[in-house]
Amino acid sequence: MSATVLIALLAATTLFWCVGLYNRLMRLRARALDAQGSLEKHLRSYTSLIQVQFPDEEGSYIPLEWASLVSNVKALEGQFQLARSAPLQSAPLAALAQTMDAIEGQWSQLRDQPADLAGPTMPEAMQKLWDEAAIKVRTARSGFNQIVERYNEALHQFPARLAVGAMGFQVAGTL
Repeated sequence: MSATVLIALLAATTLFWCVGLYNRLMRLRARALDAQGSLEKHLRSYTSLIQVQFPDEEGSYIPLEWASLVSNVKALEGQFQLARSAPLQSAPLAALAQTMDAIEGQWSQLRDQPADLAGPTMPEAMQKLWDEAAIKVRTARSGFNQIVERYNEALHQFPARLAVGAMGFQVAGTL
């Protein structure tokens, strides 16, 4: 076999391997973006529950203990836009994760407050709907993180890590 044929076979093998690697990483990246969209859909249920409880009407009253939860839920839309504008980058996803953790903590505090003379702090129907939404959010968040971990592992595997930088792939952030 001549050296030219050997070099051509080596070049063709390398080219096909790079195309396969690129397609695999794009598939994993697309799955991560789909999972992020699913998580957004479930997080929007928080927004709708807050809007039902506290409509955006002028002069509407928001109790002090609910104010931080309401403001964090309203901040979610801005967090989504940042995360969409920089897909799978660590900083916007870290900010979104921090807001999600704050919402979960504030909800737990509100839910665990004892009832007073006026009755329970939390409407029972809202508590049930919120808890159902929280389960979906946690599941979607976990799924997103698993997919991103698979994507990041694929980026660090040898010999893929030799080519991913040239292809423009970067490590994705988790929630």
